[in-house]
Amino acid sequence: MIPLVRAELLRLRSRRLTWIALGAVLLVVLLTQLAVYTSVRPLTDTERAQAQANYAEAKVDYEQNKDQYAKDTEDCVAQGNPREACEYPEPQLEDYAQRSVSDFADVASLSVTVSVFVTGLALLFLSASLIGAEFSSGSLANWLSFVPERTKVYASKLVALVLVGAVITAVVAALAIGLTALLTQVAGAEVVGLGKIDAMGARGVLIGVIAVVIGFSLAMLTRHTIAAAGAVLGYLLLSFVLQIVMGVLPTLQAAKRLLPENNALAVLQHDYHYVDYLNEIGPDGQYNYTEFPHVITFGAGSLYWAVVLVVLLAASYVVFRRRDVS
Repeated sequence: MIPLVRAELLRLRSRRLTWIALGAVLLVVLLTQLAVYTSVRPLTDTERAQAQANYAEAKVDYEQNKDQYAKDTEDCVAQGNPREACEYPEPQLEDYAQRSVSDFADVASLSVTVSVFVTGLALLFLSASLIGAEFSSGSLANWLSFVPERTKVYASKLVALVLVGAVITAVVAALAIGLTALLTQVAGAEVVGLGKIDAMGARGVLIGVIAVVIGFSLAMLTRHTIAAAGAVLGYLLLSFVLQIVMGVLPTLQAAKRLLPENNALAVLQHDYHYVDYLNEIGPDGQYNYTEFPHVITFGAGSLYWAVVLVVLLAASYVVFRRRDVS
């Protein structure tokens, strides 16, 4: 079994697509760091002075028109809009800065999330491409003539891809965290909450493994890279349309708990919080806007993905065992 896994690892290393995918992921990580530096860089003296001047002007306007703002708020609410979207809050100094300044925890969380999901998408297509190419080129049939035990061949390919996916995701997450911490210090801000971010990066390895298994299983089931990629792209389009439809039909918001991306976020962030809403006309003829907060826990997200992966692996294994690959 170990020699078979080693052979698969060497095959992965020799593929040009592997290095292209890694290069694309690293480029995204580096581009993300540009936003990180801009976000954590403190305001300059000039920016503070301009913010103070804008705030003073807005404060005077607010005091002069406070009653009119209150009336406009009630009219807006009566039209069915949520109160928080209608209110004219009292001006705050930080609202008038030319740019917002984020802390390390916020930018690092965003950096890790972007890096992990981009890596996961790259790994999904990489694993699907590897398996699809072996079917289409006939190399898989040739390999089975030397190693006729299909279970070992299946397991060796899966183990090799999982190992590569876990290592790559761990390295990318560590790189994203390290660069974010470095740029935060260079910008003159504090690095606070590093332990939680490290734990998030460690959980990101699970996302990389999930992505690899999905790509592997889809390619095993469909035999073609384009079919596996099409299934993923089709889902992304469906998800986009579903988000739009949810805005029109609030009853569909219950589906949010079942969406793969939300359960992946629950694993990565160790709980994913989201909000459902209901906008309806009350007995008095006025619109009532109600929010319903929900949470997908880490345990629920992990169980969701465990079930999905077991089903995918079982189906792909049965198909691979019985299918003619010649």
